[in-house]
Amino acid sequence: MVIPTEYIQIIAASIYEAALFFTILSFQRSKRLDQISMATDVMKELRNLDRELAKIHSESQNDDAKGEVYTRILNTVDWLSFLINEKTVSDKRLVGRIKPIVIKYYDDIFLKNAPLVEKKAIAYQDLEELYRKIKR
Repeated sequence: MVIPTEYIQIIAASIYEAALFFTILSFQRSKRLDQISMATDVMKELRNLDRELAKIHSESQNDDAKGEVYTRILNTVDWLSFLINEKTVSDKRLVGRIKPIVIKYYDDIFLKNAPLVEKKAIAYQDLEELYRKIKR
């Protein structure tokens, strides 16, 4: 026979269980939103750098200006790669959307336009590591 205090204990345990469930659910949603926010900030920066690069004329006298923008782009993509490599940004759909962008910047800027000194430097390790993972 169940007495009223046992009913209260059962109800309280159920309430705690529901609260824990919703706390976990809220935490997961918050984590996903934080990842989207970080990726959005990086993508905005890349878009601004692309605009800046487009404003620079293609004459050889502007090579220093282009090189500076290339370096900033590579630093930004390297930061994004770091976030992905360290699983700070780990949402599979989000990473899936970012992968082609990383490939584009690696192929178009790092391999074709970055100065040779920067290619040999260890400055873009995370970018190269993510690129290798993507290409497997």
